[in-house]
Amino acid sequence: MAQDIKIKILDSIGKVYEVSKDCRLEGQYLKKIENELSFLSTYFRTTNNQAFFIALVFALNYKGDSVDLNDLIDYLNCNPMAILKHSDDLEHLYARGVFNKKKSRHRINLSGANDQFTINDKISEAILKNKPMPDFRQEKMTDFLLFLQKLSELVQQRNEQEIATFDLFSQTDDLLSRNGHFPLIKKIDALKLGTENSLIYLYLLWQTLLGNGSTDIGITVSSIFDKPTKQVSRMQKFLTGDHFLIKNKLIEIVVSGFFNDAEMKLSNRSIDLINDCGIKLFINMQKNDNVIKPTDIQERKLYFSEAEMDQLFLLKELMHEQKLQETQQRLAKKSLATGITVLLHGAPGTGKTEIVKQIGRESNRALMKVEISQSKSAWFGESEKIIKTIFAEYKSFAAECERTPVLFFNEADAIFSKRREIGNYSVAQTENAIQNIILEELENFDGILIATTNLTNNLDNAFERRFLFKIRFQKPNHVIRAKIWKSKLPFLKSEDCMAMAEKYDFSGGQIDNVIRKSEIREVIRGEKVKPADLITFCNEEVLAEKRSKMGFVIK
Repeated sequence: MAQDIKIKILDSIGKVYEVSKDCRLEGQYLKKIENELSFLSTYFRTTNNQAFFIALVFALNYKGDSVDLNDLIDYLNCNPMAILKHSDDLEHLYARGVFNKKKSRHRINLSGANDQFTINDKISEAILKNKPMPDFRQEKMTDFLLFLQKLSELVQQRNEQEIATFDLFSQTDDLLSRNGHFPLIKKIDALKLGTENSLIYLYLLWQTLLGNGSTDIGITVSSIFDKPTKQVSRMQKFLTGDHFLIKNKLIEIVVSGFFNDAEMKLSNRSIDLINDCGIKLFINMQKNDNVIKPTDIQERKLYFSEAEMDQLFLLKELMHEQKLQETQQRLAKKSLATGITVLLHGAPGTGKTEIVKQIGRESNRALMKVEISQSKSAWFGESEKIIKTIFAEYKSFAAECERTPVLFFNEADAIFSKRREIGNYSVAQTENAIQNIILEELENFDGILIATTNLTNNLDNAFERRFLFKIRFQKPNHVIRAKIWKSKLPFLKSEDCMAMAEKYDFSGGQIDNVIRKSEIREVIRGEKVKPADLITFCNEEVLAEKRSKMGFVIK
């Protein structure tokens, strides 16, 4: 190989290709190309037999196709059993990285019958550039993310039927054995997960790092296993909680309203374990619809009574980061609960939801918003699991945030009302179970939770002790209403605002409705709203209540 490697290799491959045509793998065919095979085996660092198949696959690939057993049988015009005798050589070349292999989608399902081989493009590139055979010794990886990406690519190959499950597990096992230096692989090895469970676990980790909070179980199972019986078997283990990863609290099932939509996610134990290994998980809940970032909240001026403002001022001061940390440290030293739990209750339209948003904006805290009506699943028994999932997700989300976020239960009337007599009433049984779970979660809660409810006299006594702040919102009196009118319609005289406030016993939300109609009217008609229009809007807002003419004129 002192002269031109490229010419000598191509000449040798060409000679092997020509002589082997219709050779039937019989007689003296190898002797005719003994010199060429000897040269090729030295270059490729293989046996003569393996060099023979490298030459054939290389040449046939350059005719434009991948090569399967049927192609070799046709070209050599040999008995199929004669090729099968050399299957170990083909597998060895694949394992060494000389060949790439994928599965044909149009063949019968027999071992090896669907394998299609192509020469590694690094080898063809080396030959054409007159370079030595590349070294395919597998080195240890230094980047754990590249390791996870490689595993994911293998799963993708299996999903696209380019490799079989057997090949997937074989290559996974090889990757795991060569990369035991990574801290997480050491922990996985200590947990004795085995190849299959390690692959599922690491694939789920990769999906999590990509920003998927949970991963579809059915899609994952069908991507990894090529046989339907295995897919069904693994799916059942996940759904019944009998899977090794579930029993060892490494993953959790995310409950869905539909059987086929079940998903899985990393458990809190896994998140702690992974963080300990220096891998930071960013589940990216900030992209989710239920998270409100403080920068997305528009500033609004709100008006409350003096009694309400006293409590709200204390709460807003507590939400400042330094004050919160000092408070929680002091409470912890005295063995008192460190969680900040707040219940805002009272008449609708009084600003309960809006004040929560403003607290989040002013304290620079994200809100993880929970609409209870969306959590009450029609599937009996699932609502309780969803509530548990909400608290688990909040804990994970809080670990990602620089400042403790707010878990915001909006319009939580159903779960804070007095518990019902169960009897045979399944809905009552479900709602009571949800309440019990929330009461249990609140016992050890160390974050910030704010709940709003329109209940005034129907609050369950069991919740009173669990909430540190219990702020009751009443409909604003005429003085507060006048301030609201003036802030919304600054062109009105103060005496006119007071007159409207005294005439219409509106909440802040109802006043907002009148203002919104005014804005719509101006956009549609292209003219300023007249006093008579405001009166009409106010009368429309009270629906069927007795309406009377206003006893004053707005000038």
